[in-house]
Amino acid sequence: MSCLSVLLDLFLEFLKVGFFMFGGGYAGIALLHKELVELRGWLTDEEFVDVIGIAESTPGPIAINSATFIGYKICGVLGSVVATLGVVLPAYLVILSIAMGLSPYLTTPIAKTILRGINAAVVALILVALLRVGNTVLIHDNTIRIVEAAIFVIALALILLLKQHPITVIGVSVALSLLAKYLLGI
Repeated sequence: MSCLSVLLDLFLEFLKVGFFMFGGGYAGIALLHKELVELRGWLTDEEFVDVIGIAESTPGPIAINSATFIGYKICGVLGSVVATLGVVLPAYLVILSIAMGLSPYLTTPIAKTILRGINAAVVALILVALLRVGNTVLIHDNTIRIVEAAIFVIALALILLLKQHPITVIGVSVALSLLAKYLLGI
């Protein structure tokens, strides 16, 4: 397959993702997984989790960061540009449309009904993403990964019980992983 054909596929795939990524990046993780891992086979589950980790730990929206990274992996710098444009274009067009005249209609009963359905679906999409990524990160060959599970529990406690900032939680998690590797050898 020529790079031009791959570029068109990248653009169209991320355009589709951009149009249907309601609820932002976290809700879109399930859609990204379905399209890029299950349907296209562009990434394995492990690669997908790594991309999400990289996209989440770098500045910017997860969808744009993922598109840029995956585009580069598939077709270099031009692939990054094309995939990023594909995922950004729908949001740009929707926000432009709202700004140009749809905003007064967002409070109508039909708009509220539509948004209620979208919001409920977003919660389901986020849950599916959590389960898929969690399964890949925390379980390997039907065995719980002890270090990852311990870090998960500590991170969860930091967020829910101690109300720590996400940056602090990521920093502590990285430190714990490094300590487990270089102090304990696991």
